[in-house]
Amino acid sequence: MSLILGFGKTEEDFEQQEIGFVEKFIKEKVNNFQIRNIDSCFDDEFVAELVSKLEERKEYYKNLDKEFDEAENPPERYSMFYFKILFDRFDLCIKFKFFHTYRKHSLSPDGWALLKTKRVYHANIWDFIR
Repeated sequence: MSLILGFGKTEEDFEQQEIGFVEKFIKEKVNNFQIRNIDSCFDDEFVAELVSKLEERKEYYKNLDKEFDEAENPPERYSMFYFKILFDRFDLCIKFKFFHTYRKHSLSPDGWALLKTKRVYHANIWDFIR
């Protein structure tokens, strides 16, 4: 992540939190033997469940964003994201688009600033099967 004046660790931590969620999800599936063999690695069922979980998280942050826009005393910083998943049997890539809002940015006339970042998370099933 590049350093943009006024943005930094808070936004990086949010992005890493969402990537950590995905990694935990994959590890739990592998450890619970829900991925049993090479034919059922990253299949449609697995990805549909991951999409569902990420959609829940996305909607939660999106609703917070709307709520904070009209709140009397919103937090100074908050974030939300969108995502797209690409996958085959062995590889899973998630393209994240993050939107970080900062309401008291010193270089903005009205105090508002928005940082948009993109991150790609890649998982190969062999990194999780040991």
